[in-house]
Amino acid sequence: MEGVIRQKRSCGEIMELRHLRYFIAVAETGSLTVAAERRLHTSQPSLSRQIRDLEDEVGVELLSRSARGVELTAAGMAFIDHARLALNQVDAAVEAARQAALPCKQRFALGFITGQEMTWLPRAMRILRDELPNVDVTVSSGYSPDLAEGVARGKLDLAFMRAEPDLDLAYQVVSQEPLVVLMPSPNFDSITNISH
Repeated sequence: MEGVIRQKRSCGEIMELRHLRYFIAVAETGSLTVAAERRLHTSQPSLSRQIRDLEDEVGVELLSRSARGVELTAAGMAFIDHARLALNQVDAAVEAARQAALPCKQRFALGFITGQEMTWLPRAMRILRDELPNVDVTVSSGYSPDLAEGVARGKLDLAFMRAEPDLDLAYQVVSQEPLVVLMPSPNFDSITNISH
């Protein structure tokens, strides 16, 4: 019966999330039996009772029942979108609470001199994973002056770079790069003392 207003129960019946889930399943399948057996894994009489309880709580018929199945009434069509929205909001609230309960990951910004990332990145990442497992590492590359400025301004937590003569930051030498001279011929006699 379309548009029938039901007498609202006064015995303290409370609408529960399962009522909304059950109603949506019935509306989507068009059948109490199919929704009960295939989607909700409950008995059809129990599902019918839950839908009646929901309709009593809302105060109107939400479904029109016939031998062919069930259809949404005008009230049911108005109700279903809000029911879906309510369930989506509950799911979002649960996810937000779970995310908030996770340990907060700190950011650790790592900088490398351009071209040296592949030399030092694997070793640095291994050390960071061992020493700081709950840290989210970001990696960038640049030239030494830019990296030094990044550390000084707090944009980088650590930088692998060439030593700058006027650094106002703490640093530690981690590598001595060998420097060689290349020439087209094997005549090194004229440059033997260049390194001293």
